[in-house]
Amino acid sequence: MGDDKAHSGISNRRAVIAGAAAAVAGAGIGVAAGRATATDADASTVPGSFTVVDRRGKQRFLLDTGKPPIVLGGKTLPAAERSGPDGSYLIFNDENGDEKGGIIAASSGALVSLDYPNGDAVHLQTAWQDRTGGAALTMTHIGDPTAPIDDAKHPLGVQLSVDTENGTALMLCDPQGRPRIRLRVGMDGTPSIAMLDENGTVVKQL
Repeated sequence: MGDDKAHSGISNRRAVIAGAAAAVAGAGIGVAAGRATATDADASTVPGSFTVVDRRGKQRFLLDTGKPPIVLGGKTLPAAERSGPDGSYLIFNDENGDEKGGIIAASSGALVSLDYPNGDAVHLQTAWQDRTGGAALTMTHIGDPTAPIDDAKHPLGVQLSVDTENGTALMLCDPQGRPRIRLRVGMDGTPSIAMLDENGTVVKQL
């Protein structure tokens, strides 16, 4: 999430909230969860954090009260590389230990995120500050799912949003992530439909 390797995001002024999560396999995780609650020195728990691993030691589930490290492409990246606020992180990992989505809750907003193999796919998000804020659903194009994390690109495809500044909007993008159709109802109730060229210039508007 964030950039394609570190997760996150909402457009304009909204707070960037990152996460990661997806498939949890049953039996192996149940056994690992029991081990994680043990009191021996190898138990994978620390104050403010709870981790579930499978029989192979792969992380499959993480609950943390601060930014946790990022596990992607078989690598563990430091928490400092994760964009987003401090908050409660609920992260799920696939059978390889890689993040595939998650849930984040913070004082400035919340996020549910679903990932492609190498980057962000879907964000359902809220964000606010003082009396301003809003919510958005964003979906990206998959790009090349086999590309290395650092090279993966997932252009924005669709964004449905509502906020106290722009009202309600639906934006449709081309495969390069460039906005091409924008439907909007302003805060004053005025509706509009705009078609944009590849440079973002409005070429037709209703």
